Amino acid sequence: MKTGAIICSAIAVIWVLLALLQLWFTLFSYEVFFKISVSAGLLFGIVLGLSLVIREYVHEKDLKKQGYLDE
Repeated sequence: MKTGAIICSAIAVIWVLLALLQLWFTLFSYEVFFKISVSAGLLFGIVLGLSLVIREYVHEKDLKKQGYLDE
């Protein structure tokens, strides 16, 4: 989960920096910035979802190994 949190944080920080630069300096056209925003949102969601699924899988595996859950 730490890796997922770091990647999600990096995506968010990079997007915020790009948004601020776009706001003040208009680096990209509207269409390009929209595509960047959608891509960042999708990447954020995918990384967050995968990291949560992997964390739950590992946690459940550990609980089964310790005998707290039936197999």
